[in-house]
Amino acid sequence: MFTTIEKNKNIFLYFLIIISVISFVNTVSKGLVNGCDFQWQPAVLLWDGINHYQKFILNGKGDFLCQNGEYAHLLHVLYFPFTLFEWETARMLWLIVNIILIFLIPFLICKYFKISKYKTILLSLIFITCYPSRMTLNYGQQSLFVMFFMLLPFIFHNKSSIFFSGVSYVKYSTGYIMFLNFLASKQYKHFILASIPYFIGWMIYFLFTNSDPIINFFEPIELSLKKGYIRDADIFSLINMYFVPAKETTVKITMLLLLFLFNFILLIKINKKEDVFFKMSLIFICPLIFFPHSNYDYVLLFPLLCYSFLNTRYLINKINIYFILYFFYFNRLINHLIDLDSYYQPILLLFLFCLLIINIYSHKNKDNLYFFNYKFY
Repeated sequence: MFTTIEKNKNIFLYFLIIISVISFVNTVSKGLVNGCDFQWQPAVLLWDGINHYQKFILNGKGDFLCQNGEYAHLLHVLYFPFTLFEWETARMLWLIVNIILIFLIPFLICKYFKISKYKTILLSLIFITCYPSRMTLNYGQQSLFVMFFMLLPFIFHNKSSIFFSGVSYVKYSTGYIMFLNFLASKQYKHFILASIPYFIGWMIYFLFTNSDPIINFFEPIELSLKKGYIRDADIFSLINMYFVPAKETTVKITMLLLLFLFNFILLIKINKKEDVFFKMSLIFICPLIFFPHSNYDYVLLFPLLCYSFLNTRYLINKINIYFILYFFYFNRLINHLIDLDSYYQPILLLFLFCLLIINIYSHKNKDNLYFFNYKFY
């Protein structure tokens, strides 16, 4: 496959550009009339002085579309500029932000890690047309926004990037990996610095809504647990679905702590790697394994795809590429075509977990490579 592409790379690239433009225009047109996941209305409530967490906990749901407000305080604080506009305008402006991010993310990754121009264009086209990215634009999700801030400390090694990486904490199911990784890598100062935005957001929220600070601090987590956000493609959800009908809050919290511990041990293993790019790629996979997420969160597989494109001669990199492209383009289609019901996603999760483990143990260091890094010519 890769040899054929290399021989006809220009023709292949022009063809992909045409297809990508058509796909991207179609996605943007859908985003202009959808955007239901953009958390505009909870932010409006905040700046009207209303604690949306209390309101939604009592009501058992949100007030507007699928905007249930189960994100950290900081997100709703940052969304203040959008609250100055009516819904239709705010939705369009958020779509523009996501469009900027969908081009900026592959550019930053490829530029910093010195990926060739041709591969940068190819990877960018993949990123803007893959289903997770298209779904993010369509639904107005926060996945690209969170991913951008997760990238910062791996690309820009300064205090500012570490500080702003804390913005990713707003999405508990994926952003948690940043503070957990700071702890696992013993970067305690980084952990404190990155936590500052979170606490600033919390302080603004409880002061502006005149809420009890202590109660308000835990309300986003309470709302998330009460909502019972469960999918069938992560360990937390599978335990809830098949082993422990964890309706008790204490049981859920115990499960969360155990999964955090397991993830923490895995992060310690990952942080022993020397290659920052490779390390980042594996860290980003962890949220997809441990905690509930939807298809748009699979944008976090993109760094591993970029890393694998650096050297497609290695077997493990070939496996990574094929598997991620499958996730990006064929996952939903195959899920509908084959009759495996609830078994399909757990099987896929098992494969993803095995892929992570194989990647961890297939790279000892740059000079000592295991079997799965065997070169195929």
